Amino acid sequence: MGATIGITRRRMEQLFWASARDALRRLNIAPRRNAAAALVLAAMAGSMMNDQVHAAPPGSNEIRIGNTAPYTGPASAYGVIAKVISAYLDKVNAEGGINGRKVNMITYDDAYDPNKTMEMTRKLVEDDQALFILGTIGTNTNAAIQPYLNSKKVPQLFALSGAAAWDQPGEFPWTMGFLPTYTAEAQIFAQYILENHPRSRIAVLYQEDGMGKEYLKGLRDGLGGKVAIVAEAPYKVTDTNIDAQMAKLKASNADVFIEFTTPKFAIMAIRRSAELGWRPNHFVASIANSYSAVIQPAGPQNAEGLLSAAYRLEGEDAAAAGDAVFREWSAFMQRYVPSVSKTNGQAVLGYLVSKTLVEVLKNCGDDLSRENIMRQARAIKGVQLPMMVQGILINTSPSDHAPIEQMRMMRFTNGNWQHFGPVRSGIDPGAVSDSFKTIFKYGTATKRDLANQLNANTVSLMTGSFGSTYAQVGADLASVLDNGTALRILPVMGRGSVQAVADILLLRGVDAGIVRKDTLAYLDRKDFAKDIRNQFVYVAKMFNEEMHVLAPKTITSMRDLDGKTVVVDLPDSSTFVTAINVFERLGIRPHLIYQEPRLAVDMLRKGEVDAIVAIEGKPLQWLNQVNDRNLHLVPVDYAKPLQEEYLPSKLSAADYPGLVADGGSVETIAAEAVLASYNWAPNSDRYRRLSLLVDTMFDKVAQLQRPPFHPKWREMAPRATVSGWTRFKAAQEWLDRNMPPGAAVSAASGAVRPAAPVAAPAAALAPQERDPLYREFLEWRASRAKASSSR
Repeated sequence: MGATIGITRRRMEQLFWASARDALRRLNIAPRRNAAAALVLAAMAGSMMNDQVHAAPPGSNEIRIGNTAPYTGPASAYGVIAKVISAYLDKVNAEGGINGRKVNMITYDDAYDPNKTMEMTRKLVEDDQALFILGTIGTNTNAAIQPYLNSKKVPQLFALSGAAAWDQPGEFPWTMGFLPTYTAEAQIFAQYILENHPRSRIAVLYQEDGMGKEYLKGLRDGLGGKVAIVAEAPYKVTDTNIDAQMAKLKASNADVFIEFTTPKFAIMAIRRSAELGWRPNHFVASIANSYSAVIQPAGPQNAEGLLSAAYRLEGEDAAAAGDAVFREWSAFMQRYVPSVSKTNGQAVLGYLVSKTLVEVLKNCGDDLSRENIMRQARAIKGVQLPMMVQGILINTSPSDHAPIEQMRMMRFTNGNWQHFGPVRSGIDPGAVSDSFKTIFKYGTATKRDLANQLNANTVSLMTGSFGSTYAQVGADLASVLDNGTALRILPVMGRGSVQAVADILLLRGVDAGIVRKDTLAYLDRKDFAKDIRNQFVYVAKMFNEEMHVLAPKTITSMRDLDGKTVVVDLPDSSTFVTAINVFERLGIRPHLIYQEPRLAVDMLRKGEVDAIVAIEGKPLQWLNQVNDRNLHLVPVDYAKPLQEEYLPSKLSAADYPGLVADGGSVETIAAEAVLASYNWAPNSDRYRRLSLLVDTMFDKVAQLQRPPFHPKWREMAPRATVSGWTRFKAAQEWLDRNMPPGAAVSAASGAVRPAAPVAAPAAALAPQERDPLYREFLEWRASRAKASSSR
């Protein structure tokens, strides 16, 4: 049950395989159903089966795997990898399978075309019912299927491309790479050049796609400007020759030539370099250093002295592999894929992928759920595979989806690749620090250039005091949105909503801030800020903030606070504004004390004050620690004077177990917090920065709404409107593109349910199911109606 292409009803299968076997005999192809045979069967299948036939469901004794590979097209040399994987699974099946199950790999030709890869992968998942996708070859091809497979929660295992995109478990938890990243390999080249050719001039030939550009970036980062790249020449995979590129690179007088190419173009480059009589120190990428696929057709005499890096052994390197390992490898190749040369490095890669896959599947035991397959793939520890360079181990974890991160330099000498030097890591732990990178570049760039680069995409965000909801939300945004120099969020500790408004209006460098809607309304009503509705815009409604009134149990209602001494936070805070606004609307006149609520608890216990008011998103960290039988949370009735600006809410025992009895709750109100900014002109740099924040934050709302981020993120509804205020233009444009308005509107918050669940996974739910506060509002309204009807 090695590799098959297309499965149909029993009778059609019998006719199909009978014809296929006859055709194979006529073609003198071995009767094994390996990937090469599968291509013949695919052609026959096309004439025998109509497009409406779907795969039979996998049996209980079957592990069904999906694969696409470039058996034809510009990268057909890589088709050997899938052929070897398929053949190895034949071997596994012949030996009894895995945990008693046969392995069936269904493989299709994608011709290295991302559109075809997507089409075939969808067929594998939806028609052929593959359990997971294995070993897709290529950067653009894997990128085409990555969002689809992650949305379907289908493992995308051992993507055969060195792009860093396969090691992003936070964003793509169902994708895992296999190869050392292009960046890591290029940085190993850079290490070698800095140590051995520090005064050289470098010319680079690279494929004009994500692969080539990632290699080039890794080289630049590794060199850090210490050795000059004097010429760069891209090519397209559809190019028929690279003569013009090679002429340009030679004319640069470079004495180091690095090619980041696929095998077809590596052959061209090696040959053309020899024809031009250009003999620089010549580096070739590991993806194109195979003896049989590259060196032999290019001419071993032309490749003498060629440099590369490797994590795997050559298929004829018996000395490095060891007798037992080499015998096992040779016996497998001779029996199962005799048509493929053992000198083909791609065959070794297929062998390594197969070995790793079997390790994962064996560890799955009887649990072959997609979740457990990913769990076991993330739990590979210290595995040394046969036919891998000694000292290089495979390791993965839930936060590390890059199984191989080390390589060793090698040189083509006297007709063979020879390893030399230490095992090198292209992953410098210090290099993950953007600050270290900046300091590293400090000596090679002017201060002005560095300052411009660092400041160009930094957004300063006013938050709140230490430990507040605003401060935690700001920290969450920085954690999720920061992306090196592409975007950096700089949360600034503040004192609350009033100060944030002043800072957005006046403080140089502040781009946005979290403010309270009722603060803006209060400023407007009191005419404290002239024309504030035109100067201020909002990006999105963030969440609701509950009013907490902590007092002795002798205080039973808000009315009891009339004439009492009440702590209402500092005069710059959002609690201060909401408190005085609520007291004013209810006609209550307490004596106000301006102190941070968390610092006033001892004053309350000693009787120095009568109550503490705090308006923040529940649960408050400091309040959760209060467990005093003499204190309680005072209910705040949703009285008519408050209904214009506030929403009804509740505080439960789950929020404050020390203050609310099990199963009980305390009625209160909630104010709306918004992310706001100055109304910058669309052609200004400040507008551009805020647009970066908007695009990135809205794209990642779903991530922010999951633990460990603040639970208040779950209340964020990007389309919710803030009545009376204008939305930031770039935010509205993003919503119009990605979340067109639907018909369902929340009466409480104005939240509109999007037509498609783009940003938030809960968007498909009805408002009362999605928003707990809205549900509480409906409950409150129903109870009021019931009370009125009973009177």
